[in-house]
Amino acid sequence: MAAAPLDDAVLRAAADVVAQHGWHELTLERVAAAAGVSRVTLYRRGVTKQVLGEALAARAAQGWQAAIWPALTGEGTAAERLREALRLSCAAVEAQLPLLAGLGTTADPSRGLDALPTSGHTGAAAGTGDVYVAPFARLLRDGAADGSLAPQADPVACATALFTMAPRTYLHLRGTHQWAPARAVAVLTSMLLDGLLPRPPGQD
Repeated sequence: MAAAPLDDAVLRAAADVVAQHGWHELTLERVAAAAGVSRVTLYRRGVTKQVLGEALAARAAQGWQAAIWPALTGEGTAAERLREALRLSCAAVEAQLPLLAGLGTTADPSRGLDALPTSGHTGAAAGTGDVYVAPFARLLRDGAADGSLAPQADPVACATALFTMAPRTYLHLRGTHQWAPARAVAVLTSMLLDGLLPRPPGQD
């Protein structure tokens, strides 16, 4: 059965259930109750746990792209824009903190920040590079061109590491260590950028 487009109420309900109970405890019964509809209604619409995961993934991707866009198109050196991109990445995590914490209960919790999938979800990995890694790779290449960042032998690999470290570490600092948002952002951006800035002559 093909799934009908999810309305916002059902998607919000799914996100709320994940935030409160974790991904493993997401059931259509809970989603239906939170959305104010019947379990049968969801079934007739073709809604499954996988469908909900894919919809949450798509919404996360859209939110990420919107959040990071100002850093890609703004003024300043690539290093300045990368600092802003890292800050905006953390802000995007902050905006979905309860949901992402709930997704940390998946069998592969690190994948929750890729695009909100379950372990074995096929929809996230394909789009991860374009949505999450490509903006960082672009900034790294821009930095090599304008001299504000050290050239990277493999910008895509470096960009992947940036995406892996920044949002996930921010989530851990906020959720586990209860750091204030400003402190987590400041420590992360300084730490990550320090290794990417050009070294003075003689310190290579």
